[in-house]
Amino acid sequence: MTDDDDLVAEVRELSSEVDALHHRVDRLESTVDNETPSEDHRPNENDPTRTHPPNRQVSDTKTVTTPHAGPEQPNGDAAATATGSDSAGENGTDDHSRNWERDIGIRWLGRAGSVALVLGIVFFIRVAIEAGLLGPLGRVVAGTVGGATLLAGGRHATRYRGYRRWGRITAGTGLAITFFSVYSAYGFESYRTAIGTPVWAVLLGLTALVAGTILVSVSDGNPLVAGEAFLLGYVTAYLGLDSGSFVVTPAYALLLTLGLVAIAATRPWSRYVTISIPLTYGLVVVWLADLDPGWGAVAGVTVAVCAVYLAGSAVLRWEPHTDERHRRSLQALTPLNAVFAAALLEWTVREWVPELPVDGVAVGVIALALVGVYAATAHRSVSRDDTAGVTAVVLFGVSAVFAAGTFAATVWLLAIVCGAVAAARYGAGGATRIGAHLVAVGTGIKLLAVDTRELAELTLAEPLGTATGRPAAFLLVIGVFYGLAWWFRDETLAVPGWDEHVTLALPYVLTATALTGIGLGLELSGFGLSVAWTTFGAALFGGGLRTDRRLFRLQGVIVFGVTTVKVFLLDTQGLDTTARTISFLVLGTFLLAASYAYARWQGDRPLDRLVEF
Repeated sequence: MTDDDDLVAEVRELSSEVDALHHRVDRLESTVDNETPSEDHRPNENDPTRTHPPNRQVSDTKTVTTPHAGPEQPNGDAAATATGSDSAGENGTDDHSRNWERDIGIRWLGRAGSVALVLGIVFFIRVAIEAGLLGPLGRVVAGTVGGATLLAGGRHATRYRGYRRWGRITAGTGLAITFFSVYSAYGFESYRTAIGTPVWAVLLGLTALVAGTILVSVSDGNPLVAGEAFLLGYVTAYLGLDSGSFVVTPAYALLLTLGLVAIAATRPWSRYVTISIPLTYGLVVVWLADLDPGWGAVAGVTVAVCAVYLAGSAVLRWEPHTDERHRRSLQALTPLNAVFAAALLEWTVREWVPELPVDGVAVGVIALALVGVYAATAHRSVSRDDTAGVTAVVLFGVSAVFAAGTFAATVWLLAIVCGAVAAARYGAGGATRIGAHLVAVGTGIKLLAVDTRELAELTLAEPLGTATGRPAAFLLVIGVFYGLAWWFRDETLAVPGWDEHVTLALPYVLTATALTGIGLGLELSGFGLSVAWTTFGAALFGGGLRTDRRLFRLQGVIVFGVTTVKVFLLDTQGLDTTARTISFLVLGTFLLAASYAYARWQGDRPLDRLVEF
């Protein structure tokens, strides 16, 4: 075996070891994310400071005594074979089957039990009502005491007994029972009439319950109960609408948002901040519909909520995080906040200032704010908010569509695309280029869906209308897309699931060619369209031969093929003799000329030319 063979063998061995390590790391990360390590064994019983009898293993369900390990069997092996009901030693089950069994036994049975318990309490109260044992106040007190007991018991099981998952499910069930028991004192009209509970007392009680549960859950590291408490906090904010005050509900929403950001800064729970965005803006919409506080107040609250989320995103990005779920939550935070804020603020401004000469001002303001966020975070690569740059470019495009007419909007969109691409080239970062690609996609869709219907077609009698009509819009988009293809000619794009890279110019070239064919088809018909398509195919084919670009040659061949199908299937039946003759003559001439050019271009070594890409 040669040295090269030895080196190849070593590289393969190292590659397999690296793959195995990656697999183990993925499993460990999945275990940490699911927070499963402490559910098989109680932490207190594994504490090094606590002693156990020799050769005994304590599990979640029972204690198993194992035979004494002889000299030939190390103690570690004895411990490994003495896991009790969760062990795989005797029946050959692996870790996956134990996790499957544990998930059913703890998670799903616990959740089903929680639902059954809540329903059982509801039925018990109903029976008590029918028997005349409990009045409205007694029902509220019984539910509150029972729920609080479950909440405290679940926390005790989680913190002191080691049953983390079971304890969290139980605590969450108790929190729900306690919350809705207190809520019913005012939320149900019959209870409100019988007890006479004022709304402020229920709000204070629910607020204290939610705040206390959040603080305890954060201290215990319990994301399930903390998330449930914040969700119930939004329900409490909705109840604040009954107070008749314009301040309670928006203040509550802002406090919840600030609390979520503050907690996510200390715990890796940023997903709760992202999830809360539609809840917060939805609460503002409900507040507007129920109390009609005035459009100026709605605009102020919307701006305040947007600012809190933007500041929270910057705070959460201040330190690098390796958790994939946390990174994805942060990536979704800024664009989701910007979309909701822009939509609500645009609606508010249109209703508040109907005489405003142009629309899209609010969307442009949010885009400018995102530009500021992107610029402020760009000085540190770890914390840079790239999604702010991408979303800013997209919102600038949306603002242009709202503010300008159909043709002018297309011009503005192309200007935004070119400006973002140039900014990315000269130091603004890759985020603006990604935003430019997205706006370019939107421009193509707008051209086909809107411009083709609303803009004027080619009319020689009205040159001004043609200059701002559909042909001009198609020419501008096609020209810009071909220009962008030339700009990105040396850059490549990694395609997911494909080992090879493709040039970034490819999507722009193909789109421009397709739009050219569609534009010609919209403006021409009959033999004129056949002549135009044939000429366009010849231009692509000749450009491919001239520049030695296979992509252009193939596009020319495809256009020739489409034209040939049209001439033989449609022109032979739908045209008169003269037009049909012209179509066939032009097509045949160009096809023969292309064939001759192809043969001459290949030269003496055709195979070498044909394999080039």
